Amino acid sequence: MVYETATEATPARPVLFSRFLLIWIPLIILVAATEAAAIPLALVLGKDSLPAFGAIDAAAMGLFLVDFLLNYGRERGRRTRLGWLLFASDLVAAVPFHLIFGVFPLVFLRLVKLIRVAHWMSQWRHIHIQRWNILRLVYFVCWLALFVHWLATGWLALRGLPHSEDPWTAYLHSLYWCISTLTTIGYTDFTPVNKSEYLYAIAVMIFGVGMYGYVIANVSTILTNLEPGRARYMANLERVGAFMQYRRIPSGLRKRIREYYAYLWEERLGYDEGPIVDALPPGLRTEVSLHLKRDIIQKVPFFQKAGESLLRDIALQMHPVVYTPGDYVFRKGDPGKEMYFISSGRLQVLAEDGKTSLATLGEGDFFGEMALLLDQSRTASVRADGYCDLYRLEKSDFLVAMAKHPEFAEHVRTMTEARRKRKRL
Repeated sequence: MVYETATEATPARPVLFSRFLLIWIPLIILVAATEAAAIPLALVLGKDSLPAFGAIDAAAMGLFLVDFLLNYGRERGRRTRLGWLLFASDLVAAVPFHLIFGVFPLVFLRLVKLIRVAHWMSQWRHIHIQRWNILRLVYFVCWLALFVHWLATGWLALRGLPHSEDPWTAYLHSLYWCISTLTTIGYTDFTPVNKSEYLYAIAVMIFGVGMYGYVIANVSTILTNLEPGRARYMANLERVGAFMQYRRIPSGLRKRIREYYAYLWEERLGYDEGPIVDALPPGLRTEVSLHLKRDIIQKVPFFQKAGESLLRDIALQMHPVVYTPGDYVFRKGDPGKEMYFISSGRLQVLAEDGKTSLATLGEGDFFGEMALLLDQSRTASVRADGYCDLYRLEKSDFLVAMAKHPEFAEHVRTMTEARRKRKRL
């Protein structure tokens, strides 16, 4: 939950408290929704038609009071304008004004608790951003059902309860009229007979037209956004296809390009982590980069004694790169300007003839590190067996990190002297 996020100003809540809120908040939402449905019915049909209303109202009063105290404790001293609105809604919902003043319609003040409910729903949408479209549809259906219920009880209040009809049957007829009007089907056998009913029917029809347009627009948006990655991938393929046709790319090269994009979709859902990470603010970018690369970095011998600060600097300078099957990462004799860390895939270290395999490198391995330690050219070639996800660390970036951490630089120099005569990549 949002309340338990640790910040510099407020420490993280205990795990037990977090688990309590996972039960408590849905309970308050359920009680608030029950009150929102029961209060209009109790006012229109009479409390006798709802024998359990007294127990529901008493339970809501007690739970809303406890929730007010919990929210007051959590949010004290850090309220914004919205925070004060939520505080006021919690307070009003917790006070039984209808019992204090003896005026039953004042029980409607309990419905201001729905402001807090809407706020929680908004928070959940931001927390569970990957399920944003599904939550949006669920929330819409819930609020629509509540509004339809309110409109039905309003129509029933205008028409009055027939003496010869059961109250619940009358409510069912009113609900039927409301749904048929909102969906633009028509009134059937229930039509307005006085000015108040005509005005109410006009308002419901206007609301129904707006709702109808809103439903169509949002369902279309939700269905479109259920797979945003696929939509972006297909649009990218169309642009690439147009480029290849315009530039008359050879068929063999076209096939390799299409296979590369297919690999991106299958392995990453079309995402390139580089632009996503680079768009984050500095603090988050550092944390995400270190999370993605820590295990790989710490497998390199001369990074095993590196401190947290150095690991952060190195992680920020490692850039993702993809090699397709048959690509050479470098060839023997090339100048050594970077080292590589293997995130996934398999590569072959080849002898001078370009065919004999000296070693096979896989996930978690690294190579080319001597380029960071010594000024020498490559002593062997490295070729990708299949699609390979690597991280590349430039020598210039490594030297900058070394300058910021002199103790580690001395450690590297010691290792360099010990390994100078060894044949490495």
